[in-house]
Amino acid sequence: MFKLSIKVFFAVLFFFVVHSSFAQQAAQAPAIVGRVIDSVTRKPLDFITVSVFNDAGVALASGYTNAGGAYKLSVKKAGKIRIVYSFVGYAEQELTVLLTQQQILNIKDIKLSPDVKNLDEVQILAAKKLLVQRPGMLIYNAGNDPSNKGGTAADVLRKAPVLSVDARGNVSMRGSGNIKILVDGKYSGQMARSPADALNMMPADVIQSVEVITTPSAKYDAEGAAGVINIITKKGNKQFSGSLEAAVSNWEQVLNPRIAVANKKWNINANAHLHRLRMKSVNDYQRVNMDGGSTTSVLDQHIVEENVAPHGSASVTVDYAADSLNQISFGVTSWFGNWPDNSRLNSKVTLPNGEVAEMYNQVINSQGKYLGADINIGYTHKFKKPGQEVTLLAQMSPSRDNSRYNSNQTSTDNALLYRELNNSLTNNREWTFQADYLQPIGNSNKYSFEGGAKVISRKVSNNYNVAGSSESQPDVLEPIADRTNIFDYKQDVVAGYMIFKFNFPGNWYAETGARVEGTFLKGDFISGGNSFSKNFTNIVPTATVSKKLSDAQTLSLSYTKRLTRPYIWDLNPNANASDPKNIVTGNPQLDPEMAHQAELSYSISLNSGLSFNPAIFWKQTNNSIEDITTVGADGISVTSKQNLAANRQFGLNMSASIPINKKWGFNTNINVTKLDFKSTVLQIISNGWGSEFNVNTTYKLPRNLSLQAFGTYNTRTITLQGYETRNYYYTFAAKKEITAQKITLTLATINPFTKAVQQTEVVRSSSFYGSSLNREYNQTIKLTVGWEFGKLFKQTESKKIQNDDVKGQAKG
Repeated sequence: MFKLSIKVFFAVLFFFVVHSSFAQQAAQAPAIVGRVIDSVTRKPLDFITVSVFNDAGVALASGYTNAGGAYKLSVKKAGKIRIVYSFVGYAEQELTVLLTQQQILNIKDIKLSPDVKNLDEVQILAAKKLLVQRPGMLIYNAGNDPSNKGGTAADVLRKAPVLSVDARGNVSMRGSGNIKILVDGKYSGQMARSPADALNMMPADVIQSVEVITTPSAKYDAEGAAGVINIITKKGNKQFSGSLEAAVSNWEQVLNPRIAVANKKWNINANAHLHRLRMKSVNDYQRVNMDGGSTTSVLDQHIVEENVAPHGSASVTVDYAADSLNQISFGVTSWFGNWPDNSRLNSKVTLPNGEVAEMYNQVINSQGKYLGADINIGYTHKFKKPGQEVTLLAQMSPSRDNSRYNSNQTSTDNALLYRELNNSLTNNREWTFQADYLQPIGNSNKYSFEGGAKVISRKVSNNYNVAGSSESQPDVLEPIADRTNIFDYKQDVVAGYMIFKFNFPGNWYAETGARVEGTFLKGDFISGGNSFSKNFTNIVPTATVSKKLSDAQTLSLSYTKRLTRPYIWDLNPNANASDPKNIVTGNPQLDPEMAHQAELSYSISLNSGLSFNPAIFWKQTNNSIEDITTVGADGISVTSKQNLAANRQFGLNMSASIPINKKWGFNTNINVTKLDFKSTVLQIISNGWGSEFNVNTTYKLPRNLSLQAFGTYNTRTITLQGYETRNYYYTFAAKKEITAQKITLTLATINPFTKAVQQTEVVRSSSFYGSSLNREYNQTIKLTVGWEFGKLFKQTESKKIQNDDVKGQAKG
């Protein structure tokens, strides 16, 4: 299968190369061509208005830049012309040139600067909006938010629109956790392994912006039913630059060094993250087990979890520009650490007559050691025609997880009752090959084609063995044969996509495309000879239509189809029985889920800094992957993922940026969602409304001082088998900048008036009713010291692999 995938990959690549060679021979007409980029980030700018006038001020042509920042305008009459580039939030720029008859004039990159409002002899203040809306996505400019100093990526995502992040770092988008998280547009094995852990390992200081892509185009892997999150990291803008950040609090200690070196051809960036995180939670759980509506037993548990997780990561990227048309990139990202899950548990089982049938204590010692890396190399060739380019990318992602738990169960008088040891070693090898091609169509540059091919090959092996004791010899461990095995899993994905983009008269823009993905799954259990295999093909259409009502207002309508594939932790039958009354296991028969979603959005952005971005959305999933809990006659619950339900949701999300004056401003996000779950097999109908509100405000004081406050509040969330009650999170921070030494001091407090945030989760069916009251302890005071150094240089950017097709594992 993999050989066939490679053949398909190179066949599609050959088509792009041949197509590009013919494209070079297209007929030419009098026109101007070029590209517009941001002077600070060096990123291409789309929807920039490009107007052409003659000496008398008569308009000769007008148009907009495309997604790659490129434009091409046919000019009615040759001669001396004046070109004007304009967009809300940027300073207008003019250029006068001489255009001869039958000439295509290639204009060098136009660098637009953010609109400057305040100037003095030593400082230029160019405030960039925190929230920006584009068709199908919202962008949170985290690098311009002073409150992110000393935090993690989880803290940053809490402030991003549409997203929700719980106390453990689990991320959801509009009520769904089936999302894909990319870093600089590329797949991250660290994020795929456990998004919650990975977000807590990434320092907020390296994040420039967060792209919340609610309706991804066909360019993105179809995986991620709810959407895609793309975390853009900072790229140095100096010849030799760097920073050193250290943070100390009662819950964590952090050290973040970062350095960048560059000249005209080379650009090298390196950063590291060392983090010691302490976590504590207390949970009171009660489950009433029933038969025919009558209570058979009641389980009461008190669980205390207190852990210290030392971990870290490091990244190096190297970009080499051989010339203005060719660039080579290389990058390595590694991660390592231990994420334990130690707990102390007290359990009691009571019969309906009040008799205590069972009572015991349990100590569970666990480890979660891991080591992994992403190694990628890429090549980009830009043709002389603006906007035309081809990119080749390859990535290898090896990783290793070594987890285990040792459980000791004792009576109330401390006599040993039972022991269990579970060892699990997982090795993963992953290869990715990708090609992308961009081609402007026609002489006007108003239309463009984008296409690509991708091959992913994953091989995962999980060697697990379980040993337990007997009632007669509770201190002697013996292997448990039916819970010991080697699970080999292979997943190959072959994909291709095409997108056509159109800039129509009247400020209309349309984008339509489709992605075809073939998936080939195979799983083998070495002991017992059991195996399974599944092959399926998915066609994923996408479409976007937008109307630019004015320079400040845009209306967009988008549709896409998404899927979520199960990964090894969803399929692996190695049961986690550390709590013998509540077992969690995988499901080898799990199928991928498919979702249809649409969005209607509106955006207005004024020169005053005021912006408002509302959107109405709808999503339908007919075979959704949901956690299903069942309780047997023995009173033991088993939780696994199943395709036994459908869900539908629709709602409204609004994001706004409100400047009060030059010193004070607000940013706010509101999400309101109606969730409907239905399972014919389980005879469950669950529905209800949920909402989330957050606000972020900053006030600038004299002498480089600033104050910041942030708060988020979630109301009840509906699930298939129950609901989760409200939760909240709030912070206050004060920042002092010592400009001469380039030192920043930030003092922050998290939940200062709340020792522990409480949340109740209810899971129920006709055979049980379970309620869990969880208390997360994160009352924090934190001091962060940052030092920056370096001299100015120009930064280039390279494309990266983006395997957004793996479903992340939630941290619970």
